Amino acid sequence: MPTSVVLQIALIGLAKSGIIAMLAIGVVLIYRTTGVVNLAHWAIGLVGVVTYVLLTGETGVPPLLAAAAGVAVSVLAGALAQRVVFSRIGKGEAVTMILIALGVGAFFAAVAQMLLRGQRGEILVAPFLPGETIDLMGTVISASELITILIAVGSAAVLLPWLKRSRSGRALRAVAQNREAAQLAGIDSARYAELAWMIGSGLAGLALLLLIPHSAGAQGGVLSVVHLVPLGSLLLPAFGAALVGGLISLPAALAGSLIFGLVQELLILAPAPISDERDILAFVAITVLLLLRTERFFASNAELEALRS
Repeated sequence: MPTSVVLQIALIGLAKSGIIAMLAIGVVLIYRTTGVVNLAHWAIGLVGVVTYVLLTGETGVPPLLAAAAGVAVSVLAGALAQRVVFSRIGKGEAVTMILIALGVGAFFAAVAQMLLRGQRGEILVAPFLPGETIDLMGTVISASELITILIAVGSAAVLLPWLKRSRSGRALRAVAQNREAAQLAGIDSARYAELAWMIGSGLAGLALLLLIPHSAGAQGGVLSVVHLVPLGSLLLPAFGAALVGGLISLPAALAGSLIFGLVQELLILAPAPISDERDILAFVAITVLLLLRTERFFASNAELEALRS
């Protein structure tokens, strides 16, 4: 097998890992700060995609500007969900919170379908990233995939130091580890919970906007108006990656995303029947990491205690 082919497949896997990582970071950030297992994450991102579709299709807004507007709408949708719904639920009511998250996801999916009323079947979604291919050291990769990798790396490179060093980031971490103690220290936990939702929801919108409009290469992507709910399956690898760190460690979520995306794509090179079952085997790799309780290597004692409580 030529090295260039292996490298090309690995780069495709890295692009997929980037999408998963942005979704997983949002899941972890929201759970750490508010205790919500956000099963509505995909639907909040979907609202941003629908905004992009409407702006590019009906009003002729430039695609890049429409994409920025889509991310902004996802941010607002996340803030609305936190302020109106999840801020009113006790953190210990885990089952209730999961059921409500499913309901919130169904609500945003219904809003997306309502906004697309009049559309039938499948919608061709115009891309906003360049569709040409790039020769990278003898390996051909699409510009959109390369940009996706760079955006994912850039998001992690900005977010992780910000959480560690900035005043707002430290406040978010304090709220995540002990909300009561953070409030006694003068930190507005409601404000920072909303900030976590806004960041996480913006990443969900960005991830889906990088994926859906570019799923068919330079031609754009396809969005099925009738079957929006299956898009929720995008959360499966993201939750798997997030669970590698027990839903509390961002570095572990990034590592899980990298493993999932690379394993899933590189297994194409394996002989049948392994290559035919690569999706399942990627989940097996994540499951093995979960059984090994890898969160112990990424999370602090305080974070592990907060998770147990």
